[in-house]
Amino acid sequence: METRWATVDGVTLELPADSTVCELRDALYKPDDAVLIGVTGDLVSVVHDEDRPLSELVAGCADTYYFRRPDEPERNEVLAAPELEAALSGPSDERSGAETTFQRPGIDH
Repeated sequence: METRWATVDGVTLELPADSTVCELRDALYKPDDAVLIGVTGDLVSVVHDEDRPLSELVAGCADTYYFRRPDEPERNEVLAAPELEAALSGPSDERSGAETTFQRPGIDH
């Protein structure tokens, strides 16, 4: 299985390229309600399909990941983005895709 290096919640780790959110959450002892957010250059992706391999998603190209829990304090501008709140708060039928992707805040486009 191919692996790659990425930063997860501030720690650099070697991750299997085809891992899923559920596998990462279990391996890193994250709570079940923590949502995976990937940052890839100027894009941010919120993963909704937790059983799909990350390699099939934009989030699979991320070099930085965050696990975010509901009502958690904002740690940086990515986790404070209004687009993130909208992606996390809408009913699940509105988030029918595998992920929600938006422009990274703080980058001039």
